[in-house]
Amino acid sequence: MTTPETYPWRLQLPIYATGFFNGNVYLLTGILMPLWAVIVFGQDKGFLVGLVVASRQCLPVLLSIHGGALMDRFGPRRIMLIFGAIGIASMAAFPSFPLLSMMIALQMLSGLAESLGWVGSQTLVGKLMKGHTVYTGRLSFSLRVGGFLGPWLAGIAWHQYGPEAGFYFMALWVACGWLAGWFVPEAEPEEPATQSEKTSLWTVLPRWSDYAATFRMLAIPAVLLIAVVTLVRQTGSGIQLSFYPVWLNQIGITAAEIGFMLGCSHVVAASSSLTIGWVTRWISPPWLLVITIGLSVVIMAGTPLFGNDFVSLPVVGKIYFILFGVICLRGLTQGWNMPLMMSIGMQAVSAGERGKVVALRITTNRIASGLIPLFMGAMWELLGPEESFYIVGVIGLTGLALTVLWMVRSNAFKS
Repeated sequence: MTTPETYPWRLQLPIYATGFFNGNVYLLTGILMPLWAVIVFGQDKGFLVGLVVASRQCLPVLLSIHGGALMDRFGPRRIMLIFGAIGIASMAAFPSFPLLSMMIALQMLSGLAESLGWVGSQTLVGKLMKGHTVYTGRLSFSLRVGGFLGPWLAGIAWHQYGPEAGFYFMALWVACGWLAGWFVPEAEPEEPATQSEKTSLWTVLPRWSDYAATFRMLAIPAVLLIAVVTLVRQTGSGIQLSFYPVWLNQIGITAAEIGFMLGCSHVVAASSSLTIGWVTRWISPPWLLVITIGLSVVIMAGTPLFGNDFVSLPVVGKIYFILFGVICLRGLTQGWNMPLMMSIGMQAVSAGERGKVVALRITTNRIASGLIPLFMGAMWELLGPEESFYIVGVIGLTGLALTVLWMVRSNAFKS
């Protein structure tokens, strides 16, 4: 294992702060947006709930690669600040438009802003700190600490003061991510734009050449692995960010309690992410990635089996100890696989291509995040809530089994 270069903390800290905020917007919306959709449409409209949740992924699927290319061309900081401002405005607008068409439109716009903010945070680590696992682990630690505080505070705002307060809190959270991005030192882009490019509208429009160059990276085994396991990983995360909070709410668990449990899982994930350099000395990174993703999918798909038994503690209140334990175990696995997904892909390509490879992973992530809530919503209505969890879990584990078979047969993963 090579020793990484060292970088000043005045460079590192603002980047980690962007991850703290930008990387957790999806968790906040993953709790509050399904609950908001249930309020607007009713609990029996599983497909409409899934449609609203899934619509958040439409623009990220289409434009994340383009955004990554823009970051390679103009620098990630500039793109993050532009879309951060869009994210603040769109998030604050949700309570004023409880209509299906507007909910979908705002989800699409907010989802793109969130996606490019998180792409930017990862690209900064790749470009300015060469994507080493020590620094991706620290970014993941920052991400997970934010993942503890964000959902918990958003759930409290929703539970104590109503849905509007929940959305305004999320807008404030996005604003903090924008401010953190402002303090990141300006970096020279790997593909400097010419003077004519800087003043031309055409340079900010999608280019087929960027997409083609990005998809050609799938010929690299490490990049292909990240793309495939990202799809598998999202079967578990897709459940968590759509019908997991709906299920827990229906069995009597409040938004604040859901936020607390998910937040605690991120505390565990934060701790495990700091050990990733040590763990990969003993287990090959690609195989550790596969193992932890498999465990995370099993835990989420098995949610209906865990019941809602609880104990009441002073000050803290109800602790649903089985659900709490398994979601923290999922946090342990997620804390390991997130930095691996960042570092394995970025270290397989040159510095000038790291924005694109991050965007490729985000694109596959968003494709699955869009399809799973729609599919699960249909299964929720047709076969029942409990069955929908199991069906999505079986699909994810089948995909993972095929991935393992490919890895065993590939020379790229035998060293």
